[in-house]
Amino acid sequence: MTHSRRTAWAVAACTAGVFLAASACTTSDNAVSGSAGSAGSAGRTSTAAAQPVDGGTLRIGLDRPFAKIDPTDGSLMSQPLLILADAVFDPLMVNDAKGGVTPYLAKSFTPSGDAKTWTLQLRDGVKFSDGSALDAQAVIDHIHRLSDPAAKCSCAVDAAAIGAMTATGPTEVTFTLKTPDAAFPNMFTRALGYIAKVPAGSTTAIGSGPYTVSEVQAGVSATVVRNPDYWGTKGHADKIVYKVLTDADSRAASVRSGDEDLVWNETPALLKQARADGLQVDTGLGGTSTILINTKQAPFDDPRVRQALQAAIDRSALEKVVDLGQGRVSDGPIGATSPYHSAAASYPAFDTAKAKQLLGGKKVSFQYIVTNDPQSQQRATLLQQMLGDAGIAMTIKPVDQATWGTLLYQHQFQVMDFVTSLYGDADTAIAEMFGSKSPMNFVGYSNPEVDQSIATGRAALDPAVRGAAYNKAAAQIVADAPTLFLTQTATGFIASAKVGGLPDLSHMTTINVSPTQLWVGK
Repeated sequence: MTHSRRTAWAVAACTAGVFLAASACTTSDNAVSGSAGSAGSAGRTSTAAAQPVDGGTLRIGLDRPFAKIDPTDGSLMSQPLLILADAVFDPLMVNDAKGGVTPYLAKSFTPSGDAKTWTLQLRDGVKFSDGSALDAQAVIDHIHRLSDPAAKCSCAVDAAAIGAMTATGPTEVTFTLKTPDAAFPNMFTRALGYIAKVPAGSTTAIGSGPYTVSEVQAGVSATVVRNPDYWGTKGHADKIVYKVLTDADSRAASVRSGDEDLVWNETPALLKQARADGLQVDTGLGGTSTILINTKQAPFDDPRVRQALQAAIDRSALEKVVDLGQGRVSDGPIGATSPYHSAAASYPAFDTAKAKQLLGGKKVSFQYIVTNDPQSQQRATLLQQMLGDAGIAMTIKPVDQATWGTLLYQHQFQVMDFVTSLYGDADTAIAEMFGSKSPMNFVGYSNPEVDQSIATGRAALDPAVRGAAYNKAAAQIVADAPTLFLTQTATGFIASAKVGGLPDLSHMTTINVSPTQLWVGK
């Protein structure tokens, strides 16, 4: 791919009605600063004082509305809102910087030799904020509540893997699984692990977290105050006020104006501008941009057509122009920071001539479903041009987020833009996205060899064996091309210079920051 062609694509993307910010459409400057990594990588810039400051109010801007403070709410359990969930609830397990999971509310999670029986040990003496015991029965009750269809929790899919739960001690739960699963604890880093209960007459759940809810307006704001009886490390801030700010530009501007102390952001131009403005930026490769291809609809039931799309896309150009050099090219369903990622992982090279050859003169046209956010539309514009160079006609159809979700879950699409944090956890993502019987297999993909590799990996307690099985599955998935992997994107936080305690997120596979470690300088 020549520099002139990449520059042409960049210019076209910037003149196609796609507006990000003044710095979004530069093709010559992709350098960013960060304490953890080279230019063009995710990392952290920090100007805050090193000494913690107790007291005061921390103000946090959220990127999406939540329906209720309850782990059953999918928005609350999304990566950007975990900073709210972590204030009220304690997760049994947390993602660590090495791509694995570590006990938090749990003291230990131990498998049997065949990975079909797991024993959970809870910390002693933990209580819900109302003073009642968070014990083994509370964990069982929580999982039963979230598994009930009335709860409408997407986590019911994971809970269905549990054959039986027994309280084998006051703080001990024994799980018997329907099939072996060496990655079973990973299920408890989100909703199933955020142990909660809902008091009678309330829609707001309570947990054992470092803060308690004092005021909430669903979808708009929430205020939490420090829990004086918290079992763990107390939070620095007396109070945290969360405000929903769905517009990315407004969210970033709120930090500059001093209205907010910390906001979630994953727009490359805004992250870059924040660094230039001297604000703190703390990011990791928490998202993966992909293309979902409905393998049940012609012409995409033919793998050669999917492979032609794959060959026609220059992922490096997308990373430079759309992500502004702040991410990295993705080479499949196992992220670069995953402990299972193999240096030998390969992805078909960008080759327009090969794309044409795979099509063999066949005319291909399709509709590309994309949300209204500027970054997704800019990516779609570049893809349209790249595919056009290979003789593939792509029509862009922007829809709102709600419509996008409906089309996704009803499988009513040909090809769809899909950015997700799921690939931060390879144990879960490969099985959920590509297992032939998974309800999250949106593309209708089915390959018995991949199913077998997934089963082998999930049953293996030895990480080396598990990794080998996952990499075998990943290689086949890339070859079959039901999903096209584009880039791993920088996601995280913009903060004012007053905010202290931001951790280095550059090596995290899932972005999850507890508000207890943050403080606001005087």
